[in-house]
Amino acid sequence: MSAEGELANALGELLADPSITQVADLAPRLHTSTRTLQRVAPRYFGLTIHSMIRRRRQQEGARRLPTDPTLSIANLASELGYSDHAHFTTDFTGVLGVSPRDFRGSEPLIVGG
Repeated sequence: MSAEGELANALGELLADPSITQVADLAPRLHTSTRTLQRVAPRYFGLTIHSMIRRRRQQEGARRLPTDPTLSIANLASELGYSDHAHFTTDFTGVLGVSPRDFRGSEPLIVGG
């Protein structure tokens, strides 16, 4: 396997780590530049790194929302690495087609949690 292929494999494994919330988190852990990773990702995965991180964060949000009715959307957004719940809600709605509150179902929105 080529060095680039090995880098792509390592990148794929690292992208599954929930502590990775930004593209900048990856380069130091893979001992390469952010730009190199930005070139490798679309070539091997067909998506940008940002898109893959965003999707994983949305999947985690979708997994947690229905299972923890006491978790506020603002706290979940923070735990997933968002600066505020509005950005999380925009991304979540864009990816899943429904707001986090509606996804949760009839559960009330709990502020502060």
